[in-house]
Amino acid sequence: MGPQATVMLQQRLIDAVAAMDDADHIPLIVDMNPQVPSRLSWILEGRGEDPGKVLAEMAQRLVAAGAEALAMPCNTAHYFASQINASVDVPFFDMVAMSCQAASEIVGPRGKVGILASPATDRISLFQKALRAYTKGTDY
Repeated sequence: MGPQATVMLQQRLIDAVAAMDDADHIPLIVDMNPQVPSRLSWILEGRGEDPGKVLAEMAQRLVAAGAEALAMPCNTAHYFASQINASVDVPFFDMVAMSCQAASEIVGPRGKVGILASPATDRISLFQKALRAYTKGTDY
């Protein structure tokens, strides 16, 4: 979706590999599609085309092209993670769930976690819902 987020994810993957030459890097198949319908219009206002359907179709195209796992560098689009997961038979690295799991392991079940994200992620309680899976009676 967002070109900058896609390029940033690619750069982080490149930096994470101790490659001696190009052949040592992880092969990537990228679908950088800034034309995904507005996640915010659909989630907050109930209007427009369903982005989840488009994201699921993108996931299917990536798998058909040979992808063995999927990652998506957009917080808000993770609202549609279940649709993406249901559409393919390869692992989908859910960065919201993975971030919440890592944070909970660091701070414990009653610790406080700060989230740096867009106001939209707060309005849809994206991280709050995911964090509840790791807390015991804590409100977010």
